[in-house]
Amino acid sequence: MKYEEELLSRLRGICLIQCVGYRLELPIHTVATASALFHRFYSRRSFFEYKANKIAQACVFIACKSDESSRRANDIAKSWLYKPNQTLSEKRINKFIADLLYYELIVLEITCFDMQIDHPYFELFEFAKEINTPNDVVHAALAFITDRLPLCLWYDSRSIASAALLMGYHGHDIKFPADTNSVWGQFLEANSDLIGEIAGSIMEVYKLPKKYSNTHHNSSNNNATNNNTYHSNNNKR
Repeated sequence: MKYEEELLSRLRGICLIQCVGYRLELPIHTVATASALFHRFYSRRSFFEYKANKIAQACVFIACKSDESSRRANDIAKSWLYKPNQTLSEKRINKFIADLLYYELIVLEITCFDMQIDHPYFELFEFAKEINTPNDVVHAALAFITDRLPLCLWYDSRSIASAALLMGYHGHDIKFPADTNSVWGQFLEANSDLIGEIAGSIMEVYKLPKKYSNTHHNSSNNNATNNNTYHSNNNKR
């Protein structure tokens, strides 16, 4: 499988996860956990071996359990199979749940039951709060780290958050604070090469040929809604 084809398969799987996460009103960290599991699974197995939609379904179910976002298998089945003006049969729902439970065990086994996943969202909000980042920049930064790529498998969460926030400032053409008296400024100065590397990795998605752009565009639209909801909830805490 070519690099672009594998990336497209990952994008499609993550798009499914995010769409269903939106329907289920899952917290963004639960969607991120499901996405990270999906990437982790396919770093060990091929898309030719397992259908991406089956693995994505299982990842959502596992993430709901591990992050204590209480959603039953029946809830996931109805959200995943939902189509306007269509009534789901009990038989179809039961078949979905049976497959879900089967692939849940496969995903857990292949990923070695490793649920230790550090998300960059909390680090991002800490940096943003420290340097009084405008909301538009924060939303842009969130859009850059919506787990379309397996960044969490390659880099630490703080570095990902730093790169995304820096890209958010650049995206809005706003000069970013570089005061070395701040934790943000010190981290930026000490890890400039790594942050540049992460920014380059994030931009890989945007370099895909036009034939792949629809998947990326649809995923970005869903992320914008989810990110706004999460940021709003975070401000209430």
